[in-house]
Amino acid sequence: MDLKERHRIDCLSRHPWEISRGKVIADILRGTIDGVANILDIGCGDLFLEECLSQYYPESCFFCVDIAFTEEEVTFLNQKQKNISVYNDLKAFAAENQQVDVILLLDVLEHIEDPLLFLNQLLDSPFVTKDTYLLITVPAFQGLYTSHDRFLGHYRRYCLGQLKDLLCKVRLENRQSGYFYFTLLLPRFLQRLKEKWISEGKGTTGLVEWKGGKMLTGVLCWVLTMDYRIGKFFRKMGIGLPGLSNYVLCKKEPV
Repeated sequence: MDLKERHRIDCLSRHPWEISRGKVIADILRGTIDGVANILDIGCGDLFLEECLSQYYPESCFFCVDIAFTEEEVTFLNQKQKNISVYNDLKAFAAENQQVDVILLLDVLEHIEDPLLFLNQLLDSPFVTKDTYLLITVPAFQGLYTSHDRFLGHYRRYCLGQLKDLLCKVRLENRQSGYFYFTLLLPRFLQRLKEKWISEGKGTTGLVEWKGGKMLTGVLCWVLTMDYRIGKFFRKMGIGLPGLSNYVLCKKEPV
């Protein structure tokens, strides 16, 4: 969850989207992580994803960077977590670490006004090598831009072709890509129409307002996970289904 939302409440029930997303990310990473890995999560949010991924990769070390963390939070979280190191500055991470196996940029690029400059600077970092994987996710389709995007400070949404073109400009080689969560397209489209013709939304994602019980949460999580698996099946058949999010798993192009 984006820290901008996490600070709005004292406690919460996790949204099915968050739970399912952790499973999706773990599945995409399967095959790139061999046992132990150093994983850098830039724009990590409230560390819920790391809690999920730790179940799949318990021997891996997670380095989590988010500029929204206060110094007090950084100190507290670093005392609390065993295999998770927390930073509020990427330079502080770079000063302490030499190499990472995987970099996560999950719903990050849409927050950056000049993503080309950001990616070029990131790829010039000494901890990024030819063997480092980057997993990038972004929200899909500019036509679905709503008050949720404005609240979170999104500059844009991306279709998959735009994301691939951006990564090509910084010489990142696409290893795997696609959309996921096609079942969420219709609700988002209806929200867009409502905001256009009736009233503006109140500016949250709904993650902080989730009141579903354990059973409803489990059912919706199953639906979203099956959504991803169905999309994955069709991708293997050469058929790309659209979705509310898209991703690219990539590496530096060989020199």
